Amino acid sequence: MKKYIRTERANLFEPDVYISMVVKITGDVSKEAMRQAVERAYEANEATMSEIVLTEQGDAYYEKRRNSGCRTFIENKPWMELLWQSEKEAFHLKDGELVRVFLTEEDEKLVLFIHAHHLVGDGKSVLILLKDIVNALDGQRLTYKPMKLIERDFLQKKARLEAGMKPLLRRVNRKWKKTGRSFGWEDYYAVHKKYWLEHTSQICVQTYDINKIKAQCPKGITVNSYMITFLLRDYPTGKTVGIPVSIREEDGGMSNQTSGIVVKAKYNRKRSFEENLRTVHKRIYREIRSRNKKYFVLLFMEYLCPSLTDAVLLQTHGCYQNKLSEKMARIMGYMGEGGRDLGVTNLNQIDIPDKYSNFSIESIQFIPPSVSYTTNVIGISTFQDVLTVTRKMDGN
Repeated sequence: MKKYIRTERANLFEPDVYISMVVKITGDVSKEAMRQAVERAYEANEATMSEIVLTEQGDAYYEKRRNSGCRTFIENKPWMELLWQSEKEAFHLKDGELVRVFLTEEDEKLVLFIHAHHLVGDGKSVLILLKDIVNALDGQRLTYKPMKLIERDFLQKKARLEAGMKPLLRRVNRKWKKTGRSFGWEDYYAVHKKYWLEHTSQICVQTYDINKIKAQCPKGITVNSYMITFLLRDYPTGKTVGIPVSIREEDGGMSNQTSGIVVKAKYNRKRSFEENLRTVHKRIYREIRSRNKKYFVLLFMEYLCPSLTDAVLLQTHGCYQNKLSEKMARIMGYMGEGGRDLGVTNLNQIDIPDKYSNFSIESIQFIPPSVSYTTNVIGISTFQDVLTVTRKMDGN
């Protein structure tokens, strides 16, 4: 059965929507043994055994393959150089290349660098793949996991668009069918090439003791709210924060199961940190508790013509021009003043053991995907007692 790309359609033509993990491993492990474990993990997930089909009519869907198109490389370069190398080469989605894994060394440690396209899944999905890799390396049996996508029936049970939004989107779609067109792989490669001729990622990492942070959180306030307030304090001009929100429900497969909320919050330097923290926490959970706001972005994308979504991304990066797609790019925040000042993705506590029969995981660093409507992109994750904050910046 074809699994159509709709709610996650913006990821198709977004040129820097890559999720990365840097995993440092100590113990008696060879690169070849790790390579074999990675290949086993690919075979255990429908997402990494699929390719993307893009039709002339503008539809896009996942199609299962006999063999995985995801690749594994044994290298002798620092992982940051591998990141720069990989981000310059577009993922060959039509050939099933949704993930690249690089195996290298650093300070006598084996480094597993996972570079994944967002269409293989969200951050939690990359952790599912990582868990399969280390379990395979440990000699454990893996279970095949189907890919479950978010569909309209599911969304309609959760929330609804505001009155008048559906008719408006129908009018927009009709106008697009008269003035627009569908896009192909040549457009996909063109936007990637143009973007990466002008950009290079730079990564800044800071680590904190999670127990100390928890001790500083007032009762009822989450670590996530604390860290977002902490980050807002570093961005005095920041007024809006985009926050991905997991909507997974008892599903252990790789796929995109993330919505998002927007929180309007500017750090007030005339008030104490705790006063700012309580305000930020209250605003975050007000958005999350509102189902219509929590699921809005997914519902909006479900009803918007997929090829118009493609046009918005191409318009944003100077690879296409159309009055309607430009207008929609501004409405959606890709162009103009409607973007997010700060985007914070928090994977929370990573539920992967650190010790195995003949090796241990020393650290896991999460590098978040970038999106064109967000200026400052930050990833947060916690492994064992270490909370890691990764800022992804443009080096150009």
